[in-house]
Amino acid sequence: MRITALLDPPISFEANPPSRDVYEKCLHAAGFSEITWVPPAVSAEGIRAYGKEFWDDFTATLPR
Repeated sequence: MRITALLDPPISFEANPPSRDVYEKCLHAAGFSEITWVPPAVSAEGIRAYGKEFWDDFTATLPR
């Protein structure tokens, strides 16, 4: 995954986040028994602050 911080100048880096399976195994090993995955979403506050168009690239990548 490439992550870009829209700074001046922009800064990008690549990351390899753990898989869902790795997160779940670690959480169970830490004693968590119920795990709920919540899909990412843009809040109403975020839309008010930046406008819907600002989030279009992000929301286009979300599962439908």
